Amino acid sequence: MSTNNDTLICALKSLPLVLAVAAASSASFALDLSATAGLQAEHSDNMTKAPDNKRSDLKSTVSASVNAEHEGEKVKVDLSYSAARSSYQQDSFDDETRVNGSGSVVYEQIDQQLIWTLENSRKNVIKNKALNDVEDNREDRSISSARVDFIMRPSSVDSLTFSPSYTDIKYEDTDNQDSGRIGGRINWTRALSKIDRVGLQVSYDDVTFDSDLFDYEYYLYTVNYQASLSKLSYSITAGMNESKRTNDDYDGQYFKANANYKVSRSLFSLDVLQELTDTSRGTNNEGLSENSSDFEEVDVFERSSIEISYQSEGLCNSCTLDLSLMYEDENYETLPRDNDEIRLNTRLSYQWSRLISWDLGLIWQDVSFSNQALVQSDYESLVYRAALRWQLVEKLSAGFYIAYEDKEFDTEDRDYDELKGGVNLTYSFD
Repeated sequence: MSTNNDTLICALKSLPLVLAVAAASSASFALDLSATAGLQAEHSDNMTKAPDNKRSDLKSTVSASVNAEHEGEKVKVDLSYSAARSSYQQDSFDDETRVNGSGSVVYEQIDQQLIWTLENSRKNVIKNKALNDVEDNREDRSISSARVDFIMRPSSVDSLTFSPSYTDIKYEDTDNQDSGRIGGRINWTRALSKIDRVGLQVSYDDVTFDSDLFDYEYYLYTVNYQASLSKLSYSITAGMNESKRTNDDYDGQYFKANANYKVSRSLFSLDVLQELTDTSRGTNNEGLSENSSDFEEVDVFERSSIEISYQSEGLCNSCTLDLSLMYEDENYETLPRDNDEIRLNTRLSYQWSRLISWDLGLIWQDVSFSNQALVQSDYESLVYRAALRWQLVEKLSAGFYIAYEDKEFDTEDRDYDELKGGVNLTYSFD
């Protein structure tokens, strides 16, 4: 990597220190903090999700979470993380610690001209969706990024932003998928009115891995439009993106759209995406998908997804209904891993009394693979779940849940079912 790139990386890596100093120097800086601590015991009649010779086990978990918010004149902080330590009485799996969540710190050094941003997200993801969703097939993926926005305003309705950035992606187990990305974007935006705007953007990333063989350059060119009405807000971005390796190029259409429509006590949401990504970045820890990649090789693939969600509090005064439907398609450049997935999530929550609430949920999933080799068998699964929460005292609550999963493969000798249930205690610190 060139000397200029090394210099920029060093500058961006120093961003946490810059933001910390900025926060400490703000006389009005104060965090709105909240936290929880919890204990959970879960029993399963098939902890390893085996088709035969089921193993019953008890999983114990100690957990904690913290939320921090601050919005000042110069500094904005938004952090939400949780940590859990799990152990198994019959040693079905090794003890495991998980840390998940997201956080961002924004420092506006010069009003509407110079903005520093530090972001991190951690998500527990499935290593290989062709295998069963058990502890050994999961890992944490951490994505950290630092960005500086230099903003110029040629006119009262135009803005031109130059944003150099650095992103670091780390996997808990799959080290060969770790990557670094240095690049930036140039974005021009024009306000058409008080409610809508149009823009153009050019982005570039130099993507590097431990093995130089997988390094590539990523280019993105888009035009976008967004509007915010009284009940409807939406944005549409369209263009093209391409990845350039030493030996080959891969290009495709880029499309991203999202819309939110609020009426009465209901909210409809739509998210559509078509993009080139790679087995390291994956979904960028966004959306419903929670798939990772434990492949030995790094590959670029085209990902297309549609997510539709509906939330309503209008069924009754104490009810909340959540529905979401996702379709995702992955087409790899070289690896025989092409697949598509449909997932439906439903949840009904009911506040029975001031102290007691319950919810019912169902998850349906259908996954198919283009190549049936590599233990890649199409499957369909159903998960039913019921839970009860009881507020014992002001800051202490207890919960009970029971869930049943039935999973069927095209290869019948892999079919399994699992019945599990658990209890938990949660204490809140405010």
